[in-house]
Order: sequence, then structure tokens, then C-alpha cells
Amino acid sequence: MAFPLRWLLICIAWLLAGALYLRTPVISPSGDFVEATTAAPSTQRAPAFQKTIVNPGQGLPMVHVASLATMSGGIEAAVWYGGSAECAPDVKIYLSESEHGEQWSSPRVIMTRERAEHDLGRPLQSVGNAILISESQGGLRLVFVTIAMGRWSGSQLNTSVSKDGGITWSQAERMTLSPFFNFSELVRNRAVSLDSGGWCVPIYQEFLGKFPELLWVNENHGHLEYRKSRIAGGCSTFQPSLVPLDAKSSLVFLRDYTDNRRVFISRSDDGGWIWSKPAPTQLPNPDSGISGLKLNDGKLLLAYNASTSCRDNLVLAISNDQGATWKKLVTLEHEVGSTFSYPFLSRSSDGSINLAYTRKRKEIALTKFNEAWIAEALDSLSKIQGEAPHP
Repeated sequence: MAFPLRWLLICIAWLLAGALYLRTPVISPSGDFVEATTAAPSTQRAPAFQKTIVNPGQGLPMVHVASLATMSGGIEAAVWYGGSAECAPDVKIYLSESEHGEQWSSPRVIMTRERAEHDLGRPLQSVGNAILISESQGGLRLVFVTIAMGRWSGSQLNTSVSKDGGITWSQAERMTLSPFFNFSELVRNRAVSLDSGGWCVPIYQEFLGKFPELLWVNENHGHLEYRKSRIAGGCSTFQPSLVPLDAKSSLVFLRDYTDNRRVFISRSDDGGWIWSKPAPTQLPNPDSGISGLKLNDGKLLLAYNASTSCRDNLVLAISNDQGATWKKLVTLEHEVGSTFSYPFLSRSSDGSINLAYTRKRKEIALTKFNEAWIAEALDSLSKIQGEAPHP
């Protein structure tokens, strides 16, 4: 039987993709987690809490998936995408900045489908999720999703760098993470710095299942080196939020894609190479994004939707036993029929905590608070429940 031309072309494509992958610089997971040992104590001793909107009056039909980074000089940067709908050709990636808590700048476009097509030299359907990484040399790195076809399963990861605080950006480069099917890779949650100078970026795959992964990135004399490792397989959990406990130990909180409808958790004690089997926590999850952060006193903070069926609320929960048990701290948003989704927790240079999220698919909201406010909220909660005051 003659070998079908279609399969011959597929085999050739696999070989070419494999050759490209072998030429791509890669690194093994290495370096200790820095975030767990360098969290700056808050300079604000009194409880502080503030809500604001990053993009007031932007007027787009849809905005979604915000991330944050602190640039040199303490300037906060936020990035998100917006357009007529997810995966639509008119979606653009926007950036806004705020200096020392002042008003956010007007959103400006930093990536479009047309520019990504030009830079990458290939046709694209849309752009999507993006995160920012503030590099030690003062640069700002964008890691973002492009969609070649279909929806999220037809996605790839790409990167671009700004050396002038997000004003101009280098030519986008596609990240080759697989020698064959280099697609269905997405990014969502906060990157964690390594003492080697690199970064560990939580990513995930949505092709033939749901797979939480980590992307290990390093820049070596101007050349980007990277490799991914997998946390778990199957068709159950994805969109990991990485929370280092110390230099070697860390947790990931995982979005649930099963009928359990719970936030899942997994642990590594060897620097993120080997992970325990993901296990459900007591916290509900309606198949929605989550974000975690370690506090200076060792407690863990988690932002999530406290429901098994909808995203009409946004809640903070706290754990003092590394995620074994949780206490609901406060409800930040609750409105029946609305959506408050995709929380993103990070720290400012002054040690305060920022929480960005999508508000009703029309706004990027930002809640800023410090650990003194968390302690006050815990004390109030203890009084209501008749427990001993927070130490």
C-alpha cells in the first residue's frame, strides 16, 4: 500500500519541529526559590486597605486575565487583554502603570494579533493571556499567548522584552516547548524568581487533557534559555499557582476540572522537580482561576471563588498549616449574576499585597492591603467565632 501523502507531510513536519526544538537552548530545573525568603515586611504599620479600578472607562466589550509586576523605582505595571470576546481577532494586550499608589495611567496597547503575526512570521487568530516579569537588569518581560486556530487548545507561548518601562518592545519570539506538537501551552499565574537569576513560570496545557506545568526560564548573555516540567497529568487539574515555602519546598494550588469542585493542592520538596499527587482541599472551586501567596508570618493566603457552581463572589482564605486547613477571611465581592474572576496576588516593593482580578468582564480591579489589615481581619473573625485573638 502506498504511503499516503498526508502522513508523509505530517512526518516531515514532526522531524522539522524536532530539529528546531533540539536547536533551542534549554535548561534543567535549577536554582532555589527566592520569593519565599525575601518578602519585604510592610512599611505600613497601621492596617491599610484600598480598592481601585485600573482601567476606568476603557469601554471595551470584554477585558480579562490581569497580571502585575513591580518595576524599578517601585512603579507597578498591570497587563491584561481586551476586545469583543475571548479568542476574537480584535483582542489586544494592554498595559497600565501606577507610581507609588497614584492613579493608573491610561491603558496602552502593547501587543496585537497583527504585530504578533508580523514578528512571528505566521498567521494567527488572536492573542490572549499575558503575564509580566520584572527582570533583575531592569527590563520588563512579557510572556503571552497567541492562538493559531480554534480556541485555547490552538495556542502557543511567546515572549517580548521592554528596556524602557513598557514603552517599546522587542520583536516577539515564539517559545518552542515541545519537539512535535508545540501548541496548547498557556500562562496565567505569577512567576517566581530563582537565586540563579532565572524564573519559574507556572504554565499549563489543554490538549487531550489538562496538564499543570512549570516553565524554567533563564537569560544567558542575551540568549533566552528555557525548559518545561510537568506537575501532574490526566484531565483533572490545571492553571497552577506556585507558592514557595522555603528555598526548596513549595506548593501549587490547582484549578479543578472534575466533579470534585474543590481547589487542589500538590507539594514539592526538591525545588519543584517531583510533586505529590494533587489532592482536594476543603475549598470549593467552580472550575475557575485561583491565586496564592505566602505571608511573612508563614501563613498562606488564597484568592478564589467560594462556590461550586459560579463566579459571583471573590473571597480571601488563610491557612496556618501549609494548606491542610483553611479559614475564610473576607468576602471582597459578591453580586448574584455577576462574575469576579481570575485573581492575581503579588507584592509591591513596600511589602504590601496587591490583588488584581476581572470585575464583571468590564473592568480590571485592584485591591491593595497590608499584613496588618490581614491581622486585624483575623482578630475580628476570631471574636465573631469566639476564638482566642490572633497572635
